[in-house]
Amino acid sequence: MDNRKVLKILDKPGGNERVLILRRADGAFSYALQWRQDGEWSKIGFDVGIYDSADTAETEAMQRVAWLKAGFH
Repeated sequence: MDNRKVLKILDKPGGNERVLILRRADGAFSYALQWRQDGEWSKIGFDVGIYDSADTAETEAMQRVAWLKAGFH
C-alpha cells in the first residue's frame, strides 16, 4: 500500500508524463514521476530525494526534470 499523499501534479505538455509532489508517510516531502501507458497512468515511481517542504520538492523537480527545467528557466 502506498502511504504517500499527492499534493500537486505537474503535467508535461502532451499529457504522457507528469511529476507528482508528495508528502511521505514519515512527514517529509518528495517528488516522483509517472507515465501514461495505454491510456492509463502507471504506478507512482520511486521518491526522488527527501525534502523539508513541498515547495522545496517542487523547486528541485523544476531544476532536475528536463521538461520542467525548460519551462522554468
